[in-house]
Amino acid sequence: MSANPMDKDDFLAAVSRLAESVYDFHARFDIPNFNDKTPTDAVFPRLNTRLAFLMEETGEHAKELNQGCLEQAADEMADVAFVAMGTLLELDSLGADACRQVADKNDKKTLKTHMVEASSGKLVKKTRAADMLSEKAQVE
Repeated sequence: MSANPMDKDDFLAAVSRLAESVYDFHARFDIPNFNDKTPTDAVFPRLNTRLAFLMEETGEHAKELNQGCLEQAADEMADVAFVAMGTLLELDSLGADACRQVADKNDKKTLKTHMVEASSGKLVKKTRAADMLSEKAQVE
C-alpha cells in the first residue's frame, strides 16, 4: 500500500487517464455508442451484456477483498470503474448527462443535509430526529 497520501490533482489525473483509456479502447475495437437511431431492441441486450461484465468484475473485486489482498482488490475496482465508464460511454450523451447529474446531486450534499450512519458508514439524508439527536449530543 502506498505510504504517500493522494491529493486531488493526483486523483483527477488517475481517473482522467482511466477515462481516456476507456475511450481509446472503445474506438480501437469499434464499440458503438447508442444514439437516437439505435433500435431499442438492440440497446437492452447490449446493456445486459455490459451488466454481466460489471458483475464479473465486481465478483473479482469481492474475491480479492475477501481474501485481504488490497492491491489486487484495488486493481479489480479499477476494472469495475473501467466497465462502468465504458457503459456510460456507450450510452453516449445519456451517459455524459448522467455523470453530470450525479456529480451535481452529490455536490449539493453537505454536513448540514447529510450524515454518515454510524452502523453502516453510509451517507444518509438527515432527518429532523437525527438533527435533534445531534444537537442534543453537542449540548451534552
